[in-house]
Amino acid sequence: MMKYLKTLPFILLLALLLFSSAQFAAENNTNDQTRNNPAKATKISPGDTTDAGKAEHAFKQANLCDGMEKGDYLGADVCADCHQDKITTMHNSPHGQSSDSRTPFAQQGCESCHGPGALHFETEGNCIVSMTGRYGESIKQRNDLCLDCHKGGDRTHWLSSEHEAEDLACVSCHSIHQPNDVIERTSQAEVCFTCHKDIRSQTYRSSSHPIRENKVICSDCHNAHGAAGPSSLKQYSINENCYSCHAEKRGPFLWEHYPASEDCTLCHNVHGSNHQALLNKPGPQLCQQCHATEASGGGRTHISNFLDFNDINPGRARFTVGANCANCHSKIHGSNHPSGSTFQR
Repeated sequence: MMKYLKTLPFILLLALLLFSSAQFAAENNTNDQTRNNPAKATKISPGDTTDAGKAEHAFKQANLCDGMEKGDYLGADVCADCHQDKITTMHNSPHGQSSDSRTPFAQQGCESCHGPGALHFETEGNCIVSMTGRYGESIKQRNDLCLDCHKGGDRTHWLSSEHEAEDLACVSCHSIHQPNDVIERTSQAEVCFTCHKDIRSQTYRSSSHPIRENKVICSDCHNAHGAAGPSSLKQYSINENCYSCHAEKRGPFLWEHYPASEDCTLCHNVHGSNHQALLNKPGPQLCQQCHATEASGGGRTHISNFLDFNDINPGRARFTVGANCANCHSKIHGSNHPSGSTFQR
């Protein structure tokens, strides 16, 4: 009896190995049959939103159904049998105006973007171009469908844009079958904040552009589809972008303050700051980055109540409340006064 008990674990292990091998062979045979004949693959529920790359079944790997692009067009009325909600929203959008020859619904309706629907109809909701990439469609493939119509203009620089380089799909921001939040002024910022959370936090600082109030929105300054200027700005330079609203700062001035005419962001944080007037630092500290020698003593004649590095009297500390260079140098962006070399008038 002891002899048989000693050999029992080895027998069980051998049986387990044989069972695993048989199961693996059966799965491989099933997968091979599925690849060779997609129609025999496990059907996918239309409500299944699993990404193609994470799908369990071979049918949903990163390739489309064979022959799908050569199928027959069925028309929007057939689509409406299952997708009436989407048809309704389309008719209320620019894409769904069949009287306009430029729109998808003036061509093949839903199938202008989603491809011929015959195989989709026959496979109970599979085999269709999904704009969310549900059946393994690449981002480029999906974006090209949009770019076939939406090319040029504001999208001229899309292929060299930061969003394209990050593999964003058009539907990452735009919604076709629902009200398009990203083009609506009252909701655009929230769409952008989905990714740009650092910018959202800056808008809650004590001094900020009225972004949360929707008086200034992201697309007032940036072109999300790319631009020739820095940071996807709509103009060629930061200052030109700022001058589109702050025209009085453009000049030309008789007396130029070069940091102001070179780059507004040298002094300002445009999305929000904890210092007044969107400044990067408190006034005196900001100015002293360039004007470090402006202190009293040693024969200098400048005031000493907030710019003196060496004064031991705390009552004349250079960062006293209310002390600011702009209290006197009020024309800090530039001056046209004949005596305005120090930007005081």
